[in-house]
Amino acid sequence: MTDPGPPDTPDDGRWHPLADAVVSLAETPDDDAAVDELLIGIAASAADLIAGVVYASITAWRGAGYTTVAASSDLARAVDDAQHAEGTGPCVQAARTGEPVGVPDIAATMAWPGFYRHATALGLRASVSVPLFAGGGVPVGVLNLYGREPSALTDLMTGVRAVFAVEQLPASGIDAGADAGTRQLLLGLGLALEIRVTIQRALGVLMAHDDSDAAEARRMLTERAAARGTSLSATAREMLAEVVPSHGVAITVTTVPAAGDAVLVVLDGELAVPLETDVIERLTAVLDQSARVLNLDLTGLRFCDLAGLRSLLHLRERAVAADRVVRVVAASSAVRLLMQVTDTSALFGYSPAPASENGPPE
Repeated sequence: MTDPGPPDTPDDGRWHPLADAVVSLAETPDDDAAVDELLIGIAASAADLIAGVVYASITAWRGAGYTTVAASSDLARAVDDAQHAEGTGPCVQAARTGEPVGVPDIAATMAWPGFYRHATALGLRASVSVPLFAGGGVPVGVLNLYGREPSALTDLMTGVRAVFAVEQLPASGIDAGADAGTRQLLLGLGLALEIRVTIQRALGVLMAHDDSDAAEARRMLTERAAARGTSLSATAREMLAEVVPSHGVAITVTTVPAAGDAVLVVLDGELAVPLETDVIERLTAVLDQSARVLNLDLTGLRFCDLAGLRSLLHLRERAVAADRVVRVVAASSAVRLLMQVTDTSALFGYSPAPASENGPPE
């Protein structure tokens, strides 16, 4: 069952089909037949409503490769097919990374030859590829938006990146000067990403509590939502309120000398919003150690959300800049799930759980 929107969202005239479909998708289990219906509706609405967009399509992984599951025109499908055939392009990159990809001037890009040739031949000059998420938390499709004017979609891309950066509506809100279609898409994305964070945190709780894997946790959450007749996010919020201790539990960072040129860094507590104001400083302080290799033991992290993961990635970036190595040697169920969903395990040299046989290649 899906809700028309978060319970606290006012009906202020902004809630329309495009935003509604993006949010409904975030509430829908990945294997639900409604997923493709929602993707088709999103492509059609985006092409009709967003200024500067002449064509829209949806790229998704099906079986053994990427395919176009919806397109507002055969021209958009042709551009997508060229990327799928080469296994590279903005839509493929967005699907693999889970991050939006913008091309403000296609004629100036040399990164994707097949995409360049087909898009320019069809008179397309700008594109934006936006990952879309269902309840499982991984991209189930990529919304590809194409325009005929260079930089026609630059403002849209700026707004999409701002939403993805904070995984919710930015504190500054949506640019009032944006067209109605852009406002709808950004509103839907902001709310959908908030839902995704809530669901992923609840899945981490289930994994830790029941010692289950990610697939089993998703099954349990879906069944609980169906039994209660509520959406996935509402069920996740109820469960978190029952199980999760109060926010703001202190993070303990302990360093233990290890063999050779390495040190073991043990984290305990919750690495989740609201983060303690000095958490990044305390994490990066471990770089004061003389050891070149920092081994992270994250088994003590009861909860870790995307803000917490970003703090770990910040530590890694600082370490790489200083010619140091940060790797995860052990992790709790919540952290393992988060790294699996965000495809960041390899960045920390951590072996993730086996990927689904139906999933896209690394």
